[in-house]
Amino acid sequence: MKKTVPLCFLRKLLLPFLALAPLAAQDPGLNLDLKLRWGYGLVTQDHLRPAAMGFGLCGAYDTPYGKVDLELGYYYKTGDQYLQPITEQAPAPLNPVNQAMSGDSRRNQLDGLALRLSFQRPITDDGSWQVGVMVGGTRFKHEYVGDVEGQNWTSPTDGSVDTSTWRDTYNGTPVQGGPKISPFGGFVYALSGHSSLEINLLLVNYTALSYVHHPGSGTYAESTVPGSDSSVGRIAENNAFPADTLDKTNRLSPHFELAYVLHF
Repeated sequence: MKKTVPLCFLRKLLLPFLALAPLAAQDPGLNLDLKLRWGYGLVTQDHLRPAAMGFGLCGAYDTPYGKVDLELGYYYKTGDQYLQPITEQAPAPLNPVNQAMSGDSRRNQLDGLALRLSFQRPITDDGSWQVGVMVGGTRFKHEYVGDVEGQNWTSPTDGSVDTSTWRDTYNGTPVQGGPKISPFGGFVYALSGHSSLEINLLLVNYTALSYVHHPGSGTYAESTVPGSDSSVGRIAENNAFPADTLDKTNRLSPHFELAYVLHF
């Protein structure tokens, strides 16, 4: 009774693969697997590390034409902290960017729940080829924090207002996800009756994000140094930059993937 619900559910999902033969004449088998994955990107993009990892619980369903796997798991690929160059200058008559006193720090990562569907067909007694797709698992998280200021931000000291100096502060953590489809294909080798090894080429499909800040584009108010009467120019409220944008770039990144499979 415990297998009735998942078996019916898998049969509905696998109907396109089984349409050529009546189920009543077959003796299908349902097996449960645990898959531990390690990947390595062949192309490094968006300041992500090459290495990736993941795991999944899989229902393996034998058919007369091959084996179909339905897997629910998690995919993770982290990134390193990096500094975004500040190349754009503030519009005239504002002072140019003070590069020595400005900074923009960022970090990206991919992660998320992933659903995989694959089809395997034997080519030897111990080996099979497989093709499939991974849906999800590629939520792109973009973290950024910036503090950019114009030259002479701390001047003047005579109490007058310097309307040409300015300061911007901004931060955010936008996320881009969705059910993107990442195809893969490779080979499966049986190590024993209880374990096997998968070698795949996975094309990771995701949308990369990059925040674009335009220095000196905010609405500014005069700011005063605490405890003194000297004005230090104009400062914008945090994230008050309507001209800023969030660039989106679609990626299809090839990854070598190795998976160790435990059969229950």
